Amino acid sequence: MAIQYCEKCGKETEHKELIKQKPSKYGKSRKEKFKEFLSGFLAGVAVGPALASIELIDRYVVCQECGHKKLENHGEEFQ
Repeated sequence: MAIQYCEKCGKETEHKELIKQKPSKYGKSRKEKFKEFLSGFLAGVAVGPALASIELIDRYVVCQECGHKKLENHGEEFQ
């Protein structure tokens, strides 16, 4: 755990990292799921599987005092 400033608490508190999958931009039908698969496959071929999988997640930090969750996608891999 890391010590960071919490905007809600107004003080330095312990924060825990939380990784969540981004919601799909595709629909639920078979056709949309197939498009999602092809998009992921082509991204994996183009940039490699590790970078392609990073594009599918969001990184949050959560305050252990109040539970405030803040999105922190830093770095080029999250852009």
